[in-house]
Amino acid sequence: MTKSIQLIMVSLFLGIGGVTVTAQSSLTLEASHNITNFSFVDSDGNKDFTYNTDYSGGYALGYRYDLENGLYFPGKIGMRQSGATYVLDGTNYWWRLRYSEMRLGVGYKYDLGRFGVHLSTMGYISYLLKATQRKNNEFFDIKELGKIKEMDFGFFISPGVHFTINEYIGVYTDLNFMRGLRNIEKDVNQKSYNYLFGGTLGLTFTIK
Repeated sequence: MTKSIQLIMVSLFLGIGGVTVTAQSSLTLEASHNITNFSFVDSDGNKDFTYNTDYSGGYALGYRYDLENGLYFPGKIGMRQSGATYVLDGTNYWWRLRYSEMRLGVGYKYDLGRFGVHLSTMGYISYLLKATQRKNNEFFDIKELGKIKEMDFGFFISPGVHFTINEYIGVYTDLNFMRGLRNIEKDVNQKSYNYLFGGTLGLTFTIK
């Protein structure tokens, strides 16, 4: 019985060792246009739907590892802005948050010749570089005032399409949904979470 198990284990090892997985590495460069907002919950636990969207952008440099079976593993570092607007009793409020960000994730692509479709999900962790609040015509640095947390984390879900120009260069576009999972308020009686919808246009450069 022991010899049979040993033979099976050796056979599995040899079989796995004989499998060759073709992989490809590439660098990515991208820019995004985003529609951002806050998901806000007040001290009574009521969700406030009166916050309005703001428009901002972002950019990132990345590395992607593609397997022959369609799976790929993207990683990115970059900058992203988020924010929202709000009107209360005739007073106009505006927030703009600027983050440096790192993302890691997994995706799957399906190629149709030079065209293809893909879907990825990525976790992110970001550090707040600057946070500005405008109240009518007055500006406040709310990071310096200690009103907002410096770290945020959450996830992206991004379906998209891609096109291979030649063996070295490709282009892609994504539709992005992002949801922050950390309350960015320092006030323990209130909760605010980042979220966005956006679009990305990017280039891939194959590493040979």
